[in-house]
Amino acid sequence: MRVFWISLSVTLVAGLQIVSATTVTTLNRISFQNSLAGAGLRQQNFDALSGIIAAENGVTYSSSLGKAMVTSAYLTTTGLNGLGSTSAGFFEPTETLTLGFSSPINSFGLDINTFASRSGDYRAAVNDGSNSVVRSMMDPFPNHQTGQFIGFTDRSPFTKVAISAVEDPGTGGGNCTDSGLCSFTVDSLAFGSDPANPQPPADGPSSAAVPETSTFAMLGLGICCVGLVGRRRRNR
Repeated sequence: MRVFWISLSVTLVAGLQIVSATTVTTLNRISFQNSLAGAGLRQQNFDALSGIIAAENGVTYSSSLGKAMVTSAYLTTTGLNGLGSTSAGFFEPTETLTLGFSSPINSFGLDINTFASRSGDYRAAVNDGSNSVVRSMMDPFPNHQTGQFIGFTDRSPFTKVAISAVEDPGTGGGNCTDSGLCSFTVDSLAFGSDPANPQPPADGPSSAAVPETSTFAMLGLGICCVGLVGRRRRNR
C-alpha cells in the first residue's frame, strides 16, 4: 500500500503543468502596427471631433477628475486633435482615464503625450479576469523627443482599460510633480478582437501569466498524497 501512495503522489506532482489563464504581450508602437495590420483593428483619433465626448465609435471615455475633452493644444501623433480633460485641458497627474468597449477586445494600443521620460511611467489596468496591469514604453512620437505608448494583446478578452500615471521621482526633467506623476493627453487609439499572434519588439515582450485554479487543485492533491504517505510511515 505504501508503494501505491508514493506512486500516486509522484505521478500527480510529475504531471503538474502550469497553464496560463491569461497572457499579456506588450508591444512597442511599430511592432503593434506591423503585427496587427491584418487583424481588422478599429482606429480612433480625435481630429474630426470636438468638445466633450462621452462615447464614440463603440468606446466610452470617462475621467476621474473631469470629463474627456477633445483638444488641439498639445502634441499629437495624427492631425491636430488629441484627448484631454475638462479638469485642466489635459489629464492631471493624479487623474485616471478609463476607456470602456461595447464588445470584448483582445488588442489595445494608445499614444500618450507626456513629459514623462522613462518606460513604465504609465499603467493600464485591464479587466481581463486576472487584474492584469500593463506598463507603458518610452516610445517618442515621430520626429519628437517625448511620448509614450501602451500597446498589448491579451489572450483573455476585456472590456475596460484604465490609464493612470505611476510615481517615478525624477522623471520628466522637472515638468512633473515631485513624486514623478506626470500630466498627459492621449491620441491614436487602436483596438480589436483578434490578437493575431503578434510579434514582440526586438527587446522582447513583457508577459504576465497567472496559473489557473485547476493547477492549484492538482498541486494541492499531490501535496495531500505526500502528506498521507508521511502519516502512514509515522503510524507503522
